[in-house]
Amino acid sequence: MSSNILSSKAVSRRRFLGLVATAAGGALLAGCAPKPAAKPAQQSQAGAATVAPQVEKYTISLWTHDKLYVDFFTFRGETWKNDWPQYEFTFDFQQIPYNEVFTKVLANLAAGSGAPDLVGIEISAFSRFMKGDIAETGLVDLTEWIGDERKKFVEGRWTPYMHKGKIYGVESALCPVGYWYQPEILDAAGIQMPLKTWDDFLAAGKQLAASGKCMAPVDDLGNGLFMELFQQRGGNIFAEDGSVTLNTPEAVEVLQFLVDGANKDKVFLKTGADSFWGAGTYAAYKDGLAAGAIMPDWYLDATLKPQLADMAGKWRLSVLPLWPKGGHKTSTWGGTGFAITKHSKHADVVWSLLHYTYMTKESQVLRFQKIHYFPHMIEAMTDPGVVDLEEPYCGGQKVGAVFASVAPDIPIQWQSPYWSEAMTELANQCTMAFAGEISPEQAIKAADENIKAIVAKGE
Repeated sequence: MSSNILSSKAVSRRRFLGLVATAAGGALLAGCAPKPAAKPAQQSQAGAATVAPQVEKYTISLWTHDKLYVDFFTFRGETWKNDWPQYEFTFDFQQIPYNEVFTKVLANLAAGSGAPDLVGIEISAFSRFMKGDIAETGLVDLTEWIGDERKKFVEGRWTPYMHKGKIYGVESALCPVGYWYQPEILDAAGIQMPLKTWDDFLAAGKQLAASGKCMAPVDDLGNGLFMELFQQRGGNIFAEDGSVTLNTPEAVEVLQFLVDGANKDKVFLKTGADSFWGAGTYAAYKDGLAAGAIMPDWYLDATLKPQLADMAGKWRLSVLPLWPKGGHKTSTWGGTGFAITKHSKHADVVWSLLHYTYMTKESQVLRFQKIHYFPHMIEAMTDPGVVDLEEPYCGGQKVGAVFASVAPDIPIQWQSPYWSEAMTELANQCTMAFAGEISPEQAIKAADENIKAIVAKGE
């Protein structure tokens, strides 16, 4: 999962903003994006001699935290470059560890050079580009290039990469959430899938708990599962106008459900210091102690297959249970918006690659077939290449059809410059609630107040 790792020194936010302000006057950070270049001209007159275009060598660079994106861009890029005979392209697509890639991009934008043409900005990290208008000064505004095509895609997949009404990233997946489960375990307990409501899920979990098993792991030192279920319940940390909207009865309801399910009812397995992403969680799957996982589309190819290759054929996918008092049919977790930096020498050409790879129906379907990241293009969601595709790891199940049945009802996630700080604060309070140190109601109230204080302070 690793590749060539670049190195740079982190810069303070104040230092970064000063450097960006200096660079903003240069051509590299000029105000608006150039118009897309025309493709090679065809012979215009019968019998006229064709003039061979001058070939320019150009290396397109890309940084992302996810190797699957590297693989897919490489796959599509090899076909795309045939439309540009006036260039001799080289691809420098690199996977860089999550905790390094965004710091490096920000530092290089501040320095005025060294940033890649394309950068995959994970949904939680985009807030760092909103602070100090870094997105506006360092990234290409894609709004006009996207144009009327915007309506072809789920609107909630544009909003996480927007700043001041402009779009700076093209999403990599819809990221709908389902319940990945092992039918052998549930069948043995007499549990019939799918489960209609979370009350049914709780009842099924109590059945499993009697034999020392649980329905799914939960990160009791974080907020991941809380955010999934809170958004499905109809909640949001921030409103469209940036105000904090966490402290609601729905938030308390969801956290209470998770805390009781983990501590009292043993429906969820607390993963503790070993972490939700650690070996203990994978061992629980293999040992049959955890029957499933409440996770998005990317969990299949990014986690289950590489970590549990020997469990092929033992997993299935179900839609999420519903909240009896209202909400959405599914939820969302994750996403990555690919942005073009203003350091790109040929932003128009790079846009062509990005559009070809992520904004055509053919590529949306191929992306699902290659790496199983579900389409966010509405028309592609129900394409036979998606809904009829059989997944061997899931016993031949058509997982695309499962997601397609609920995908249009995915919640919108409103972005904020303070998203990262909000997630840290929420994780701290959830951790104390799972530990029994405070009640879920106290945790939500404290997180809401602390996030509001961070926003008011403006740092």
